[in-house]
Amino acid sequence: MEALYRAYKDRAAFVLVYIREAHPDSVLLTLKDGKEVLEKIEQTDDPFARAAHAEVCMATLKLSVPTVIDQDDNLANRAYAGWPDRMYVVGRDGRIAYQGGPGPGGFKPAEVEAWLKANVGMPDKK
Repeated sequence: MEALYRAYKDRAAFVLVYIREAHPDSVLLTLKDGKEVLEKIEQTDDPFARAAHAEVCMATLKLSVPTVIDQDDNLANRAYAGWPDRMYVVGRDGRIAYQGGPGPGGFKPAEVEAWLKANVGMPDKK
């Protein structure tokens, strides 16, 4: 996902939507303040706590994609059932142009890249 963002960010807008924790009872290796620590990321509907969780996620996964958080109503989660990963491309007309499959098996950046190549062109070589 990060590679797609870096390659196409001049041709397409990217947004990662951080939703509720998919594995709130798991202890995860995270990156906090530049150090790896084991941490249990609690489920929360508090938007400030969720934003802090999103920051830890982005740092741990080394992502620079612009990120927004689903609010306490969990509307994005309910509307798109993104547990735990799902990729969408929204066309200029505001309609969904590509929808990835559910769960980890449906997280296929190569499919999104094929769509981007076909619809916005090849990335610039740098």
